[in-house]
Amino acid sequence: MQKAKAIVFEFTSFKFEPENKLVYFNYKTKTGNCQEILFTEKIEFEQNPDFESAGKDLQDKIFQCLHFALGISYYKAHCASIVRHNYKIAKEEANFWNSVYKNGLGEFFFKNQINPKVSPKFSFDKKVKPQITRLFKNNKFFVGVSGGKDSIVASELLKEQGADAMAVYTETQKPSELVDKVLEVLGFESLKIKRYLDQKIIDKNNGYLQGHIPISAIYAFLSIACCVFYKRTYFVASNEYSSNFGNIKYKGQIINHQWSKSLEFERLFQKYVKDFITPDVYYFSALRHFYEIRIAEIFCRYKKYFPYFSSCNKNFKISESHGHLWCGVCPKCAFAFLLMSAFLEKQEVLKIFGKNMLEDATLLPLFADILGFGKIKPFDCVGTFDESRVALYLAKDKFAGAVVVDKFLPKIKNPEKLTKKVFKTQASNAPDYLKFLGVKNTALLGFGREGEATKKYLESKFPGVKIEILDKKSDKNYLKKQNNFDILVKTPGISKEKVKILYTTATNIFFSETKSNGNKIIGVTGSKGKSTTASLICHILQQSGKNAVLLGNIGLPMLSFITNNNPKDTIFVLELSSYQLDDIRYSPDIAVVTNLFREHIDYHKTENNYYNAKKNIINFQTAGDVFIFNPENKKLSAWVKSAKSKAIPSIKKSALKDWKIPLIGEHNLNNVATALTVAKELGIEDKKIKLAVESFKGLPHRLEFVGEFSSIKFYDDAISTTPESTIAAIESLKNVGTIFLGGQDRGYNFSQLEKTIKKYKIENAVLFPDSGNKIKLKALNILKTKSMQKAVEFAYKNTKPGKICLLSCASPSYSLWKDFEEKGEQFKKFVKEFAK
Repeated sequence: MQKAKAIVFEFTSFKFEPENKLVYFNYKTKTGNCQEILFTEKIEFEQNPDFESAGKDLQDKIFQCLHFALGISYYKAHCASIVRHNYKIAKEEANFWNSVYKNGLGEFFFKNQINPKVSPKFSFDKKVKPQITRLFKNNKFFVGVSGGKDSIVASELLKEQGADAMAVYTETQKPSELVDKVLEVLGFESLKIKRYLDQKIIDKNNGYLQGHIPISAIYAFLSIACCVFYKRTYFVASNEYSSNFGNIKYKGQIINHQWSKSLEFERLFQKYVKDFITPDVYYFSALRHFYEIRIAEIFCRYKKYFPYFSSCNKNFKISESHGHLWCGVCPKCAFAFLLMSAFLEKQEVLKIFGKNMLEDATLLPLFADILGFGKIKPFDCVGTFDESRVALYLAKDKFAGAVVVDKFLPKIKNPEKLTKKVFKTQASNAPDYLKFLGVKNTALLGFGREGEATKKYLESKFPGVKIEILDKKSDKNYLKKQNNFDILVKTPGISKEKVKILYTTATNIFFSETKSNGNKIIGVTGSKGKSTTASLICHILQQSGKNAVLLGNIGLPMLSFITNNNPKDTIFVLELSSYQLDDIRYSPDIAVVTNLFREHIDYHKTENNYYNAKKNIINFQTAGDVFIFNPENKKLSAWVKSAKSKAIPSIKKSALKDWKIPLIGEHNLNNVATALTVAKELGIEDKKIKLAVESFKGLPHRLEFVGEFSSIKFYDDAISTTPESTIAAIESLKNVGTIFLGGQDRGYNFSQLEKTIKKYKIENAVLFPDSGNKIKLKALNILKTKSMQKAVEFAYKNTKPGKICLLSCASPSYSLWKDFEEKGEQFKKFVKEFAK
């Protein structure tokens, strides 16, 4: 029949029958002769989906998304010039669907010689704002299983990890004995989602346009439905790095047969789900960090699947089947044969495929295309030219004399260089604690207290991964050895600019695993006051009967605690430095920022870089999360505009006027007010908060009263390593007679500090190198020294009775001391020795 020109394609409606676990999706095409063609697709959920607890709004949103995704199959039948729907969607949503249809149908447009510019333009409503639903998270997985080697590898790696995983298979029109057998060997409990296409779209006699659709995009939206309705947080796909590469450029657009398996789609999809459905389910590929050749290498360990698996597309076509696992003539068979030949003995390969494809001269044009010596990369799920060449190179001795080997091996240039390239790990969007799946080795870049905890964690979680240490204390050339490893775990003290390969951090590992377990995280940062505030928050929670743990800079290393079986009600309070936040990929449920001013420029290079690192504490928050900040700080107040979470200013300090606060200084009143705000947000009674605050003991080296000796009061404020914090200390105590200043030179401006010293009529100063030489103090009695002992002796001789000697150096400690703790302990030691 003659194909009529399409005018309009409509997403008409969907019908949900929860009692039958069925959803019907309806479409309509109006052709040029006003003929109406109706299509209906049915989705059937098995077992016991919990539709009710998801709520109607979330149900409707998921079905709306499925309506759009499934509609690709029916839109392409006529490639309508106008697309209509009755949903109210935001502009960003429309942009997403425009991209899915245009890029996902790229091959369809190319093969039918249609300009991609005709792809649908989804209408949107400017007034619509994103509405998402928050769900209770758990550490449970769905993994998509298709019968091929990739999904088998992902499933087996999760099994080795001890993950609570369940297999999902989308059955289209007919059962698959192949998938059923693979699931039986895998041993996972499984769930089937049944998809029934409209028979009209299958019947080729109708004359509809034919071509490839982005099937993985459809599976992605079905996966989100599974996670929501069957209450699992993660859906694991098995898409490899190789899928990122296209086939050909057409009309200015890169055409990629595997676009809906690519990292580009995965990132778009993750953002769409987070922003418009729920941030509490997460779709990712467990194998994104590998080229396909490396996945094949891992698969060859699992020989129990050899008689059952297949990647040949003819096993999965609706309208045809050849009755064998491998047809032996298609691109996927040829590519799989190459990969398996690289790692298995020749007879094992021949037993799997039933023939020696490298000896079949009729397949030379096919192998030419796969190896990059032909006309075009096949429109199929095959890997890159580089990995195909490496596979042939690795198989050359076993298949010496084969026509394919003899024809193409001489054309492969620099095979050793190519081998290193395709076996190198790549970036992925997997939760950080799962980025070690399948890797051979890792190194800890920098090794201290946190490194020791990380090493124990990895040994416990990934016993098969070889762990080494790269640290300047044991090897000055440690940074040059990064390329020997699959992935690094970087310590916060090393700048991310020094890392040249894939890496993660202990902070990211902790966040990713803890968030998946459903534990609440309170993160505290700020230029100053974060230690006191974090400690006070934890103290209030513990005194109020909450199961709270203090971790991070001020507490235990994060990963030292995660190996325990933490109860679901455990609340983690984290002190987070700008170093830890600089490359974080997660934000806490409650983000707390005490204040913000210039600091750590030697590490971050610019002031903006420092502020941007700090802002990461809220950058990954979403609706339902909380941002608590000091409204007196203009920079923090400005953050509120871009925050996606609920922003709450700290309670006014006047609310504390009748409290017996054991901490000194106006800045500490801010810290208490911030901690009080957090506690109230968690529903703790005012009476309990007040009792906890009044029983709180200040932290060491933070305006710590050392004692009164020879009528002089000595205060250890070694934590103050910026001019701003030292000014706050002076203003808090007021009666300072002698001050100790100086340390590592970070280029600070001391002019305001100099004015404050003059204002409070401080008479004596000890100046430590290097920055002490830059602090200009006129008409003061000054000692310049490297010795803490001489400094304390000077204070005893020159401080008037009734006055205060204050250690508050306005500079980091590293010019003379290991850290501020060592400096403070030295100060207290000599103060007490001279008092005897």
